[in-house]
Amino acid sequence: MMTRTHFIFTHGAVFSVGLAAALIANSLRDPRNEGAQVDGNPQSRSKSAGAAGFTGSDGTSPRTRPGEGSLRAQVKKDSKSPTDRLASLVRITDTFERQRALMDLVDSLGPAEFAGVAEQFRELDHFNSSRSEYSLILRGWAKADPLAALEYIDQHPNSQMGRYTVLSTWAGNDAAAAERWALDHHQGDGPNPHLASVIQGIAGNDLANASRLAQSMPHSRERSDAVDSITRALFVQGTDAAMAFPDSIADPMLRGGFVSAIANRMIEKDVNQAASWVASMKEGEIQNRAARSVADALAKVDPKTAASWVGTLKPEAQAQAARGVIPVMSSTDIAGTARWVSGMAGTPNYDSMVEEFVWSCNTRAPEQSAAWIQGVSDPNQQRRLYSRMLGEWAKKDAAAVKQWVASNDVPADVLKRFSR
Repeated sequence: MMTRTHFIFTHGAVFSVGLAAALIANSLRDPRNEGAQVDGNPQSRSKSAGAAGFTGSDGTSPRTRPGEGSLRAQVKKDSKSPTDRLASLVRITDTFERQRALMDLVDSLGPAEFAGVAEQFRELDHFNSSRSEYSLILRGWAKADPLAALEYIDQHPNSQMGRYTVLSTWAGNDAAAAERWALDHHQGDGPNPHLASVIQGIAGNDLANASRLAQSMPHSRERSDAVDSITRALFVQGTDAAMAFPDSIADPMLRGGFVSAIANRMIEKDVNQAASWVASMKEGEIQNRAARSVADALAKVDPKTAASWVGTLKPEAQAQAARGVIPVMSSTDIAGTARWVSGMAGTPNYDSMVEEFVWSCNTRAPEQSAAWIQGVSDPNQQRRLYSRMLGEWAKKDAAAVKQWVASNDVPADVLKRFSR
């Protein structure tokens, strides 16, 4: 086994080899109308502004101009039955008007009429985003008769997304009933996929209940979906509310999931605030869940700042954070990256940093990349990495790989495979 002294020496040698080898508009208003006086009479203001609050150059409201809403109005006027109306409205090519016409139809349906409309819609040839429009029908049905909607979905293949739509809508209207159905209709010991739908429906109105249900779920993709729904609802309340929320979660793994989801959304607004928040956490394992994405975002702004930030984290999170920095840093400075990675030898999970560096420069500096594989302490991981990296290199230059393995100390099976 490689000793720590020999390990660091090896990376110093590798570094020496590598060093040699490496050499939206602020306002929609017309400025001409700024400061214009509007008649104080509400009726006058309504007539002058139109339904949308402003008029076009021809004096008409954008919602009432000829041609834009006429097809929708014609569908309502001429069609006598839901079947006729649906057959007519799907031929409207304007997406906005077509969906408004579909909403008119959905609003007019009785509970017993939804099944026929849903079936007809699935069979018709229609324009553009049929999935989103089918979802409108299901949401309307869920408000009128959720059990009938769920029964219909169960009778059709590929129905999971439809079930999600109906359950989330139902939960928004009657959380207790939707939760009972979700629990009663789940079988087996695995994660309950129905609960993620219920959580999505209630998160915006009842975070405490949504959190309770999420904590009842095992670690799974379904729980990740629940975390995402709750995180979206948290940011409606503001960033401060989102940052405070993980402290209310007892399960460390679930708390880490929320930290990761929240940090990823914060990155889009203020990466420095996200970095400070993650660094302030006392538990390295919690930091670890968000470390890589935050480090990657920081590195895209300034790799040196990102590398310094890695050092502010708990040891358990530093390797994961470094993996976010390495690809960006090495894209412009392979030698400097090698120097930085070498300096972090001894960090927990250091092998993952080495592997990240190997893949960050394997196409631009394959000799150096291959040499760094020696620094992986786990022999099985080392063999796998040799096999994959050298295999990719051999596709481009098999002769160079054959020469490299003959000149370097590699496992016998690696030498045998690539010396042929």
